[in-house]
Amino acid sequence: MAAALLVPLAASGQFNLPQPSTDLPGASRLIPAPGGGPPPAAALPAPSLLPAPGDTTLPGIDQRQCGPTPYSALCAKGRWTLFSTLDLTVSAPGFRATYTLEIAQNDEVHATYRETARGKTRSGEVALIGVDGIALRTKEKFPADAPVLDIMISMPIMSAQLAALLLDEGVIGPPADVTAPRAIKAGSDARYIRTAAPNAAILYGPPWRMTGNVRPGATRDDVAFTLKLDFRPVDSKGTPVPGRREVITLDGRASFAPRRASLPDDFDLTGFTVRRDEKDLGAQRSVGEVRRALAR
Repeated sequence: MAAALLVPLAASGQFNLPQPSTDLPGASRLIPAPGGGPPPAAALPAPSLLPAPGDTTLPGIDQRQCGPTPYSALCAKGRWTLFSTLDLTVSAPGFRATYTLEIAQNDEVHATYRETARGKTRSGEVALIGVDGIALRTKEKFPADAPVLDIMISMPIMSAQLAALLLDEGVIGPPADVTAPRAIKAGSDARYIRTAAPNAAILYGPPWRMTGNVRPGATRDDVAFTLKLDFRPVDSKGTPVPGRREVITLDGRASFAPRRASLPDDFDLTGFTVRRDEKDLGAQRSVGEVRRALAR
């Protein structure tokens, strides 16, 4: 549990979807995704296990890492990552997931997930409160030493990054430019797409192609979209698998209305497990109560 409880500060940063770290030269092992779903997430080694001092990157350009060159991986950053709320459905053969995210100005986060694969469903809800408060709610059973927060929050983070990147590549303009329905497309014959959470990453191998459409949403600040991504899956070394292609679809709505200052004090936390670092804070009825407990 300790590893999961050390994550919240990094996780809240990733919800702002900056360019992921380029310190590591790629994936170390694969965490199998639900059958038929998106590509597997690759667990990154803990920083404490890396040699120091010294440069741990490979010489030259590593195409699996984000960067400014025409050969670096494409990673989400900029205006399309600055949504206040996101509702997203990700579909692939045998897999369907829904994710919701809300990000406040103070980097507090509310996220939900529901994933179904091979007839089995997992779901949960996470709130990151203040600097180090975590509220979790799920019926899933985890081993005592499982990185619970990572397991619950990584796919919402990485799916949001994928949607933001594809929208940025397809629209070639800010969200405000979407004033009428239109078709979009994007692709690359050489560059990977990389999405990353604090302790996981997903690579989508080239050549990849995205087709879809964008349209104004229900309010002035909303953008609705339907995107289909055709890509090559990769092996544990980040090398595209010969002769294989996979397709996933992303349907959703993003709001670019101003973020509210923080999660509301009256946000109901009935049934949540609330922690600070390794300490269980006991039952807390609301976000406001958690803030008061964190201040003590």
